[in-house]
Amino acid sequence: MQASEYLKKAFDLKERASEREKLYISAHYYEMVTGQVDRAIEVYESWKETYPRDTTPRDNVALRYSASGDFEKALASASEALRLNPKDGFAYQNVVTAYEKLDRYDEAKAIAEQALAQNADSMGIHESLYEIAFIRGDSAGMQRQIDWAAGKQMDMLMLFPQGMADYAMGKVHRARETLARATALAEQHDLKSLATEVRAGMSVEEAALGYIQEARAGAEQALASSADRDTKTSAAVALALAGDASRAEKLVDEVAKDYPQDALLNHLVLPTARAIMELQRKNPTRALALLESAKPYGVSDFGSIYVRGAAYLEAGDGASAAAEFQKILDHRGVSPLDVAYALARLGLGRALALQGGVGAGAPAGRPQGAPLQPDALAKARTAYQDFFALWKDADPDIPILKQAKEEYQKLK
Repeated sequence: MQASEYLKKAFDLKERASEREKLYISAHYYEMVTGQVDRAIEVYESWKETYPRDTTPRDNVALRYSASGDFEKALASASEALRLNPKDGFAYQNVVTAYEKLDRYDEAKAIAEQALAQNADSMGIHESLYEIAFIRGDSAGMQRQIDWAAGKQMDMLMLFPQGMADYAMGKVHRARETLARATALAEQHDLKSLATEVRAGMSVEEAALGYIQEARAGAEQALASSADRDTKTSAAVALALAGDASRAEKLVDEVAKDYPQDALLNHLVLPTARAIMELQRKNPTRALALLESAKPYGVSDFGSIYVRGAAYLEAGDGASAAAEFQKILDHRGVSPLDVAYALARLGLGRALALQGGVGAGAPAGRPQGAPLQPDALAKARTAYQDFFALWKDADPDIPILKQAKEEYQKLK
């Protein structure tokens, strides 16, 4: 909050600054204070043209393009920064991230290893290498990154991706233990905001997996520690998933009022939370309408795509639901440790079952007058089996896993 106040003052006084300083202040003001990503991008692009040798605007605009889902532009800008300064650690990280989000894992790994050779590595580089190893099922590769962090403060930071990877694989009890240890260490290092952010994020994972009471308790614990924007939005999503629509709606309204110009919040994050509330009210048409504003951001956010798929399921449109879940399955590198990837396999199975005349909404899960698809049930069984195979080592008591097994029995 203090940083935002300083930026506001600097923005008001920017005419007293040099041209380069004006660009710096303006970009960071739009980025960090108002959340007007498009304005920030415009300033960074102008900065690039005015000072063609500067890497800073290229590094920063790559992050903005990535957050907005334009991974090709992120890659182009980051690559140009790296060309201008082969020692630029930020550029290395941004290039690796862009390749990863484009599902170009060999290239991402090659650039990451180049960064290591240039002594330009960072926690982000090692986390990307951990994620790539996770995607490929390379446990030895994951362990190498954990070993790198051992004995450093990075040891604590590497616990966070480990915990999220456990959630993604359905190892909930281990995820809780790992992230509890991480948050305790964060608080010991006086990183209380980080600990709160992780607790809020955990509440979303718990809710998505069907642990309703745990999700509500985690969200409230996070809110008791901080009432900042990110905590409120994560808690709102968790509470919406957990069925506490009134509490979630209050939080969403507060954030929207406090940050009326924030593009990602108002076009992506908050509409997703509101769409979840509408699904709880059995109103998929309204949920789908709310999610229209998220479409320009492509596959940058698995949450909005998954909720759109769930809305189509609720509406009985199996074909459209399947298309949404497939987007997640086709772009794993966008968010490798997101539990939505595993749940998208289950979602695909449900969508295909709906097309075959089985499941909630059947036989309405097809365009009016269209016949049931005779091979849909076979495909649905395969999708469920793929989900079970991915979660072969998952905790057996996960509510959504138990529900999936019950659904699968109806397909036999």
